[in-house]
Amino acid sequence: MPDAIVIGAGVMGSSIAYELQKSGLDTLVLDKGEAVGGGSTSASSAVIRFNYSTHAGVTAAWESRQRWLSWAEHLGLEENHQEPLAKFHKTGLLFLEPPDFPRSIFLDLLDEFNIPYESYDTEELARKFPSLDLGRFWPPRLPDDENFFNDPGDNLNGWITPDAGFIDDPQLAAVNLMDAAKRNGATLLLHSQVQAILKKNGTVSGVSLKDGTTINAPIVVNAAGPWSSALNQIAGVESEMAITTSPMRQEVHAAEAPNDFNFDSGAPLLTDLDLGYYAVPKMGGTFYVGGVEPDCDPLEWVDDPDGVSLNPTVSRFEAQVWRLARRVPELGIPTRPLGIAGVYDVTPDWVPVYDRTSLPGFYVAIGTSGNQFKNAPLVGEIMREIISASENGHDHDTNPLTIKCSHTGLDLDLSAFSRNREEFSTTGSVLG
Repeated sequence: MPDAIVIGAGVMGSSIAYELQKSGLDTLVLDKGEAVGGGSTSASSAVIRFNYSTHAGVTAAWESRQRWLSWAEHLGLEENHQEPLAKFHKTGLLFLEPPDFPRSIFLDLLDEFNIPYESYDTEELARKFPSLDLGRFWPPRLPDDENFFNDPGDNLNGWITPDAGFIDDPQLAAVNLMDAAKRNGATLLLHSQVQAILKKNGTVSGVSLKDGTTINAPIVVNAAGPWSSALNQIAGVESEMAITTSPMRQEVHAAEAPNDFNFDSGAPLLTDLDLGYYAVPKMGGTFYVGGVEPDCDPLEWVDDPDGVSLNPTVSRFEAQVWRLARRVPELGIPTRPLGIAGVYDVTPDWVPVYDRTSLPGFYVAIGTSGNQFKNAPLVGEIMREIISASENGHDHDTNPLTIKCSHTGLDLDLSAFSRNREEFSTTGSVLG
């Protein structure tokens, strides 16, 4: 009988399993899929950035970056290890502002944490990034809008955070964490779908699987990504949560980067709110392009994550890639949609829930898709601390924990991730 069961073998579940196992809890990871990190994690753009609108968001992202930089050490590997590891690539992130953007919300936080950035006006941007069309296209539009190809205006402003970047293989990052968990004694069972959350005397007592297997454990962690809402309903805890999650279909597309603005030539990540996309310069001369939920783009909520097509669509491809082409005129646009689709696990304010629940012994690490991959190295520790304190009688609801971040020395107030938070203080989009 394990001490803890983690449901979900994505990057979050793997990180949680690693930290729980290291803390002395015999941990079992269950996943209905075929591979570690084979769900939402494998569809992640794996961006590492710090431009969040909340104190907790910046704290978690800045601390997590330091852990990505010392990834082998974080995994407990010796200096001469032979294990293939996910790698952080520092590119910097260029943030292009829409009109009347409240930049102080973001830049004041960067100043507070001494996170380097450089702010630019249109003339300075043009000197630094001559490959970009720096006209203003606001507001973001769909390609079938009669004004989509209008000539742009001027006065585009922005800033760059030079320490941002991306992880080259998000699924490998999940595998690295799961391997670290297994080295410490954790157990993994794939092809194992949870059908019920078992209870005894008002607390969790384990799970039952679709094949009829029963596994007893006093601690169960829901890290099931897009399937998390259904699991919370099965456990009977969703109705008491102020913040719940819903699955949302998303697409990321690929386009050919020009020689003068690609990964090898030093192109940065782009977050372009003026046009409504983000883009990641990847090795091999491509850009990965995704959306940032501008008002013109419909949100594709789904009922069944298993029923979602994972093929990119023409309409989404054109909406995202053509926007990037307006900013990068020499972009090579494929003749057919190239990319991947996946399902996100989303809260209304795009802030995750890392918390206990009304069912003693049942914990959640949910709402993480879209902008939380970067924090995976820290999430395991967050959940470990919440679980440890709660199992020892601490009331995290009335007296939320604060943890000291080991690399940056910053304090992270975990009430920011409460299932019972009431006030939304974010941008209301994937930006957080």
